[in-house]
Amino acid sequence: MTTEDEEPESCDECDGGADAGDAGDAGDAGDAGCPPPEQDFTETPTCEDDAGVDAGVDAGTDGGGGGGGGSDAGPDGGRDAGTVPRVDAGTDAGTDAGATLAEAPAMQASFAPLSSPAPTPVLNPTPTTAGERTNGAERSRMRARCGICELRPRGPIDPSKVPYISVHGIGAGPEVMDPAINHFPPNAQVYDFFYPDNRHPMETADCLRNAIIQARGAHSGTVVQVVAHSLGAIIATGADHSLVDPEWMPTEVPTNCGFMKKVRGRHRNGFVLEPPPNANQLDLRMTLIDPVFQGFTDAPLFISDCVPGPGDLTAGSALMQTLNTRPTFSRQRRVFYANHPDDDTARDLTEFDDADLELICKALRGESVRTRKFGLVNAWNAVKNLRVGPGGKTLKDALGCGPCTAARIKELAGQAAPRLPGDHTEVIDVIPF
Repeated sequence: MTTEDEEPESCDECDGGADAGDAGDAGDAGDAGCPPPEQDFTETPTCEDDAGVDAGVDAGTDGGGGGGGGSDAGPDGGRDAGTVPRVDAGTDAGTDAGATLAEAPAMQASFAPLSSPAPTPVLNPTPTTAGERTNGAERSRMRARCGICELRPRGPIDPSKVPYISVHGIGAGPEVMDPAINHFPPNAQVYDFFYPDNRHPMETADCLRNAIIQARGAHSGTVVQVVAHSLGAIIATGADHSLVDPEWMPTEVPTNCGFMKKVRGRHRNGFVLEPPPNANQLDLRMTLIDPVFQGFTDAPLFISDCVPGPGDLTAGSALMQTLNTRPTFSRQRRVFYANHPDDDTARDLTEFDDADLELICKALRGESVRTRKFGLVNAWNAVKNLRVGPGGKTLKDALGCGPCTAARIKELAGQAAPRLPGDHTEVIDVIPF
């Protein structure tokens, strides 16, 4: 999808700059300081007996299942039949002035659809070296590719292995994921996902969508494991939604001042998505490490165009309010948080005040709740459909079908999304596989 006012692509580091910073924030950074509106917060637990598997292993929490439908094959199919060329009898300065005009045969109009463009390739089968996995090397590589992401294996591709795609966080290179990769099983084919920091996260999610499907095509099985940290977990979740519906992010969002604003940066010019797979073609499994699902601050921020992360990660942004409210494709989702007491880069439900958590209980009891505590709502949406214990109910249903207190929320949330030792980066080393 492109829009008429999109600027042409360039190879500068701030490629897409005007798109990058204002990428569809409902709590938009540029809305002249208007306070964010309150949000209706309601929940209806189903209270069904559910034989699902443990949230630490199963994750297909959001009603996954790969939506179908191919891309539009040529909206403009027909060619103009009215451009009939003629031979100009006067071009030889009058020497054959008596010649008649000769008409070329008329072109037959056709309304057959044009062939669909091929999906954009992002898989590079050339193995990476340790030197290519640093932050500096990645930035240089992304500039050379005009900001298009890339997926590369660590070692030659073995079709019999299971692809494990490693997605690092903002401001880091792929090497930061080495501690987790060291714990991958022996049958893992490790892929590094390279992406630029200065593009809209959902543009990068589109790119990861292609990477997932193309990695699947390089192997004989259907399983693809995505292991993502911090902002990488946001991108991975976006790719999970995109596999169900490439338009899961709205094209227009309300601003804090009451008018509608176009979402920019959602799709990259000329980028063609892979067709959506069906459930028999792809078994997608997610491991999300200390994700920043709660967003940062409940009020808008003024930000630079070339730093999409801080703006899109404000708690009231359209990105954060949409991120965990759409269907997902993955069959399994594991979420882990760091347990460092002084690290609030990513906050799970156990780190919110009791008075805030009581709002969740009120919503589950059917009481009317309106709040500007977007971070709380985002953190709740991120884990409410994870399973509590082996074969347990979802967190939402477990709370809604029994006594709901702040203490109970913290207890069950800790089961659904376990907290592991370490700070935001150290926790990468203790993720179980």
